[in-house]
Amino acid sequence: MSVITDVKPNKRDKDRVNLFLDGEFYGSISALVAAAKRLEEGKEIDEKELANIIFESDKRNAFEYALGYISRYVCTEKKITQKLYDKGYGKVVVEYTVEKLKSYNYIDDKEYAVQYVEVNRGVKGARRLREELRQRGVAQEYIEYALKNVSTEEDDAYALAVKHAAGKDLSDEKYVARLLRFLSYRGYGQDVIARCLSRLREERANKE
Repeated sequence: MSVITDVKPNKRDKDRVNLFLDGEFYGSISALVAAAKRLEEGKEIDEKELANIIFESDKRNAFEYALGYISRYVCTEKKITQKLYDKGYGKVVVEYTVEKLKSYNYIDDKEYAVQYVEVNRGVKGARRLREELRQRGVAQEYIEYALKNVSTEEDDAYALAVKHAAGKDLSDEKYVARLLRFLSYRGYGQDVIARCLSRLREERANKE
């Protein structure tokens, strides 16, 4: 048996309290459940019993919170996992909630990657899209799947270059440097950028 040695308000969520067993932090729980179960300082309790109380209390609240969040924001598994930890839910509850969300297809990193690429491919290159998806915690296999149909990366880059260079002098080295930075910032590789510049100059020459 262990002893609850302290019960403190949770700084991140006023509706939860932090429990300390034998002088060490154990976890957080709904303040209402803590009161109902009389989880107060000085009470002796079995750790397994306490773990079950917290799990049963938190799993529904965590799932409802997650549903509310993903109804407002499209997010990855990594994002919703972090949001749940930020709310004070423990590892077991977080893993349970994320798996339940996945089982209902409420979060799907593969579909997220596909949609992210579709929305951004016109203004960002494959290199930048790959890096941004990686930062969002999307698995590499899903990233490559989403990018496999981006076969017109050079055409996308060229379309951006044409728009940016409209009315500009391509013999002006300062402008060309600015154009190259513009394309590089959007994630296009140097080889793609070089071909776009050559294509742009050739197109201009053919019109003169």
